[in-house]
Formats: sequence, structure tokens, C-alpha cells
Amino acid sequence: MPLPQTEQDAIIERYSRRFEEYGYDPKTLGWDKGKQQIRFTILTSQYDFRGQEVLDIGCGFGDLNQVLGHRAGCEYKYQGVDLVPVLTEKAKELYPAENIRFSCVDILAENFTGAYGYAVASGLFNSRFKDVSNYDFIEAVMDKALSICRDGLAFDFLSDKVGYQNSHSFYSSPERILSMAYKHSRNVVLRNDYMPFEFAVFINKDSSFEREDTIFNHYKRRYLGQSAE
Repeated sequence: MPLPQTEQDAIIERYSRRFEEYGYDPKTLGWDKGKQQIRFTILTSQYDFRGQEVLDIGCGFGDLNQVLGHRAGCEYKYQGVDLVPVLTEKAKELYPAENIRFSCVDILAENFTGAYGYAVASGLFNSRFKDVSNYDFIEAVMDKALSICRDGLAFDFLSDKVGYQNSHSFYSSPERILSMAYKHSRNVVLRNDYMPFEFAVFINKDSSFEREDTIFNHYKRRYLGQSAE
């Protein structure tokens, strides 16, 4: 299910116009309150990215690499994808390291061949569409990401638990996003503890556990230093 061309054109026009006005600045991506680093920190909080290949969907300028580099040093590979050519071209200038790549593609139309560990998306679901259901788009991206990533994903959303909504923004129901996530795994995290009007969802594909202790094997490996049998 590729994104309709009308929506693609609107996205490209919007961000190209902002880039012309603001250049390399969070305002180009629609972030104007200085919270981008908080979002990246949250989205990288649940997984160990060392030795992983990360797929960044709607990567913008690729600034997720600042946090990934802090957490994983050079021990990761990165593939950033975005619809907007001026963003990916600028990203290539900003992050020329050999372990970092960028492509200008539609995530839903592209046939990926990389062996990705995790997918991350920040701000991808914040704009309200006219010609397609936002929830259909979210579910399609979630399905695609989990089909090409071995371990899991981390996505963030604007929350519908707000008192005021902008007409051009899309506010997701945490309950509805959770219901989508549970279709894929029982090992799910929702974080709404960092900003009142935004939340992040993490889906770990490994939901295995032993009946003797009923603790996720992923949790034992990640936090208890145990090897699951």
C-alpha cells in the first residue's frame, strides 16, 4: 500500500518549503520547542543498538545518529529513509560516515534487502492526511517495519489526550496504537512519562518466555544478564 501520490506531493512540498526558509533546523521538520533530543533519547531507551543495523523511517536530517553514536559508538549501521529529497541530501552532508546511509524512498513501496535489527520513526505520524486514513497508514508502516526488522521497533506519536488540537496535525489514540502493537507481540512497551501530549510505543518481536518463571527471555538477557535456554 504505497502512500497516495497526492499525500507524497504534499509532504515533499511542505518540507521543501520549510527547508528553503529555515535550512538545517528542527523547525524545518516541524519541531519548534527544542524537544527533539528528548524524543530521540526516549526512542533509543529500550534497546541495545550495538552491533545492530537501524532503519530510521522518515529520517529527516538523520539527527538520530547523534544519540545512536552516544549509545553505541561506531558499533552500529544506519539506514535513513525519507520522501523528501532536500532532507536526505542534507543528511548525507551532515553524516558522511561509512556506517550511515540515506535513501529517498517511500517505506511502503520499497523492497528492502537489508538485515535490519530495529526500526525507529520519530514524527512520521504527526501530519493529518486528506486522501488516506492515518490509522491505516500507521498500521501499514508498523506491519512493513516488523516484516523487514529482526528484533523490533520504536515509534512515537502525538497523543489524543489533549485539550486542544491543530487541524493539520494527527493525534493518535494510545489505546488504538496498543491494540495494533499487540497483534504482533505480547512484549510491548508504551511510554507516556516524558511529555504529556506525546507517547512512544516499542514492540519487541521476541515475546518468548519460560513457563517456570513467566519472565520474557528478552528481559532476562537485556536486564538480568541471563541467557535464555
